[in-house]
Amino acid sequence: MIYIMSDIHGQYQRYNAMIEKIELKDEDRLYILGDVIDRGPQSLEILFDIMERDNVFMFLGNHEHMMLTYLEGLDRESWFYGVNGGRITYECYLKQDKDTRMKILDYLYDKTIIKEELLLGDKRYILSHTSGLIDGKDMFTREYKDDLMHIQDIVWNMSADSVFNIKNLPMQEKETLFISGHIITRRLCNSDEIYIETYDNRCAWIDIDCGCAMGKGYGKLACLKIDEGGQIKEVLYVED
Repeated sequence: MIYIMSDIHGQYQRYNAMIEKIELKDEDRLYILGDVIDRGPQSLEILFDIMERDNVFMFLGNHEHMMLTYLEGLDRESWFYGVNGGRITYECYLKQDKDTRMKILDYLYDKTIIKEELLLGDKRYILSHTSGLIDGKDMFTREYKDDLMHIQDIVWNMSADSVFNIKNLPMQEKETLFISGHIITRRLCNSDEIYIETYDNRCAWIDIDCGCAMGKGYGKLACLKIDEGGQIKEVLYVED
């Protein structure tokens, strides 16, 4: 099975509950579409767990991007700004020994994904943090290690024009589903469940950020369960 979740934001208990709920097996694949860190209290615990799993593939979100640009001295304001909630992650990061801090950075640079395409049966899945990136090959953070600001718009894009340009693509040969997080679904449909918008060109956009960042008593962590033939079998949720 293939599982997809996003925007865990330091909510380790919800993450751990979802891992138990899906009963993740070695032959399964789990894609996490960024924003693992910040806001919640246990960002690094989630990150450490992901780093130990060979079948979990993490994408770069805008919060991981803020962490990297802060530590590289490229942007010393955004990570700690207001609701971005980076300070608690930074304080936990500073408590780690030098080798552990280096392992975290190496993982974020060398292993995280910006965009990936999956061909499953007669369906095409395009995964990213924002769905702002439509064209181009599969992309990895390591390609941008020396030019982090180049990908800022990709991981931050909240423009409706960018997401909904999907509907202006030409007719697709395969049914094409763009899966992303970043924008909590409550902003789109006043609901803490996934948001789906379909278009006439055989494309659909599915937003799976169901507000986990809001913490105990609010929002949910969502996870898509997809079989190898490309069928969405179930949407799983964890809340408090």
